[in-house]
Amino acid sequence: MWKFLILNILWFSILFLVHFVGSPLSRRFILFIIFAAAGVLAFQNSVDPLGWAYYAVYSLVVMRTASRFRQWASARSDFLDGEIRFLSGEGAKQKAGLVERENRTASVGRKADEIFQIYEKARAMSQSRDRIETFVIFGEALAQHTRFDSLKLVMPAADRKTQGPDDQEVYELKASAFVGLYDRTIFLRDRTKIKGRLTPVEEKAVRDLWMKKADVYSEEEPQGLTVFAVMLDKKIFAALLLCGCRAAGDPLLTILTHSFISEMQRLKLYERVQQLAITDGLTGVYVRRHLMERLQGEVDRCKRFGLKLSFLMIDVDFFKRFNDDYGHLVGDVVLKHVAATIKASTREVDLVGRYGGEEFGVLLVETDQSHAAAAAERIRSAIAERAFTAYDEILKVTISVGCATYSPLRNEAPLIVEAADAALYEAKHRGRNQVCVI
Repeated sequence: MWKFLILNILWFSILFLVHFVGSPLSRRFILFIIFAAAGVLAFQNSVDPLGWAYYAVYSLVVMRTASRFRQWASARSDFLDGEIRFLSGEGAKQKAGLVERENRTASVGRKADEIFQIYEKARAMSQSRDRIETFVIFGEALAQHTRFDSLKLVMPAADRKTQGPDDQEVYELKASAFVGLYDRTIFLRDRTKIKGRLTPVEEKAVRDLWMKKADVYSEEEPQGLTVFAVMLDKKIFAALLLCGCRAAGDPLLTILTHSFISEMQRLKLYERVQQLAITDGLTGVYVRRHLMERLQGEVDRCKRFGLKLSFLMIDVDFFKRFNDDYGHLVGDVVLKHVAATIKASTREVDLVGRYGGEEFGVLLVETDQSHAAAAAERIRSAIAERAFTAYDEILKVTISVGCATYSPLRNEAPLIVEAADAALYEAKHRGRNQVCVI
């Protein structure tokens, strides 16, 4: 009896616990045993079939009850597990959103820093009054935002006093110059450090740019060359070359480049205004104020360093006759021709200015009296030997020249001008078309 009771307790415990610790396969195996045992015992004569049927049904009821109890017991746990999974998913989404927002904020911060740096560099370029300094500042800004091999600035012959096929200045900044310790003043103190040369490919690109009068010339890899025209009044006066640039089309690169070009145009306009302020509109030589300022500066240099200096005062002989006989338009043409001849007969370092009316002044730098007299005679003979064409008139013009030289007794600008004027008066008194030296 006790054995039967213990076996029943053990059997029903297995039926109950198999739902909590067993697998679905083990539960199916127990059901198979119940039905197999009921089927076998149902056909045994020594066994009461109804008893075993009752026992089998009771076993099934216990299994079903245990299954429902397990479902009831685990329902809360499953619900909590689902809530945890849901909340975990929501938390992961929020975390991903926060990370994305943080990355976006960092990206916006970087863009803001880049824009601020560009603004600072643009402001530095706008404060510069020198093309090369502006070019160096542009190189600094570009090196902070873009990878490139080198930058080159080309000033063509058309923008300089002398003309020639190879007469152009090329300035080059390599990207390696901005790595590590960098000092802008090194390049500005000695500009030969950034003098460069164009490769055959770059020469062709610049030549094509000038021929086509285009804004931009681009070449595909491997050269990676982009050439920008710096234009004013539809005329190119400089070219910017970006060599080996890895960020073609980048908005920051476009902003920086256009900012540099705008500053170059501003400097060109500033130079024009300066030139107009010190240049006589009719003759193209310097105005009297600028001539006197430069004369005073050269006198100060003579005092400090013991240099030589001479000044010529030139007057067109009988100029009133040209105006009276041919009209003022012809007189203006005569003044233009005389000024051009004087400039052509002097050195680059000398200064030619219109002193007033038909009078011109020539500042001969580091020139003693004998050389000044020779220069004056060269100017006089060049004008006397020429026949000037003014509209339909062919005219012969002569000049009188007075020459004065810096000396211990004549050591101020007004004294030198006064002496040259006195020499000019003496030349006129002697019959004009000659040079008088005091």
